Amino acid sequence: MTAHAPRHARHGDARTRAAEVLTRVETDGAFASAALDAALDREGLDARDRGLATELVYGVLRCTPALDEALARHARDGAASVKKLDPYTRATMRVAAYQILALARVPPHAAVGAAVEAVKRSRSPQLAGFANAVLRKIADERPDPLPDAARVDLAMKGVPRRVRRRITAVLGEAGAQAFLRAALGGDDAVVLRVQSNRTTREAVIAALQQELPGATVTAGRVSPLAVRVSGGGDPTASSVFREGLVGVQEEAAQCVALLADVRPGMRVLDVCAGRGGKSLVAALRLDGRGVLHAVDLFPEKLERLRTSLAHFGLDAGLSIATAGADLTVGLGALTATAPADGYDVVLVDAPCSGLGTLGHRPDLLARVRDEPAWAALVDTQSKILANAASRVARGGTLVYAVCTLAPDEGDGVVERFLAAHPDFALAEGDPSLPARLRPARVVLDAASDGTDGFMAWRLRRAG
Repeated sequence: MTAHAPRHARHGDARTRAAEVLTRVETDGAFASAALDAALDREGLDARDRGLATELVYGVLRCTPALDEALARHARDGAASVKKLDPYTRATMRVAAYQILALARVPPHAAVGAAVEAVKRSRSPQLAGFANAVLRKIADERPDPLPDAARVDLAMKGVPRRVRRRITAVLGEAGAQAFLRAALGGDDAVVLRVQSNRTTREAVIAALQQELPGATVTAGRVSPLAVRVSGGGDPTASSVFREGLVGVQEEAAQCVALLADVRPGMRVLDVCAGRGGKSLVAALRLDGRGVLHAVDLFPEKLERLRTSLAHFGLDAGLSIATAGADLTVGLGALTATAPADGYDVVLVDAPCSGLGTLGHRPDLLARVRDEPAWAALVDTQSKILANAASRVARGGTLVYAVCTLAPDEGDGVVERFLAAHPDFALAEGDPSLPARLRPARVVLDAASDGTDGFMAWRLRRAG
């Protein structure tokens, strides 16, 4: 059987689109968010079908182990039968099983019927008969009514032990359970960053409440720049977004940039800058005076930074430079323009396992590293931190952050760094920062803060 989804599937079918995306994730190693966005844009689904396709893709990725267990329980050869299926058929059956076991609003017979028809159309009547028999048995077991917590309970079964163990080491047993349930609950909020150089958070909230009457619009819990929009409407279609008064940025990522307490006139280096979200927050704080340099391993990611700075009215008065570089080695071409005596602030948002972002990146559960790969990742983080530290001016601030809650990627890296660099020490934040961001070590998580899981440290170099 072919490993790929059929090309003649009915246009506009959310279930089929979801199965196609899941097939790509499994067979091609595609990232779910990118594959899903491409599929939705290509097919032009309406808002309802877009929402269902999104729920199905992320829901299946959160719950794959539990779904496969349910399928295997009713297959003649158990897990071997599920493993022998071609990826598209397996994805289609997982999509149906997820609807049956997690979504109270979907009638089980509708989920079964759609899956059986899809398999019959794209594969064979014989395989469709197998899907029908297995899925009907799962539907017969579904409680009536389906418990409110069924969706989250199903996802919790899919969290690998080593992920639980690492998160528990940081948050404790109860904290880890609360974080995982909150993250895997699938909050649909879009988080915006208010451009405080142009407007206020209160004005943005008022405008969005008027334009998106079906949505819940609230201030973020930690970042003074954050606005959360959930429950209805697309905030990126609003006037405040079109006019450059807000940008999309997860709240914890905003907080990492705020931790450095950037002030006008400072020289700032954003290491591992990606598409420049933290650089934009730093530029807000520079307020038209100072130096802003950004470096990333993939220079194409930085191409949007200058455009974004101009779009948000942040480029005037700043000395801006970007460069692609392997941060385990150095700053690359930026070395020639870096201040001779260093930067006042260096931000390091290091590459990591991403376990803190499981809420909107559940495909990471299938990418959990084995121990040798995890050790190699920690080694990379340590090299980047050491190289970045060499660029911090005397009396300057170094912020190290990872979007994970794994202690070996966070506390372990920082502890070894401090032992090897006695001229750096943990530093409390300025009293003007939000209270949650003042400690030298900050841990944010979905249950306590409504954010992605992040760990960050503020270090100060001796003067």
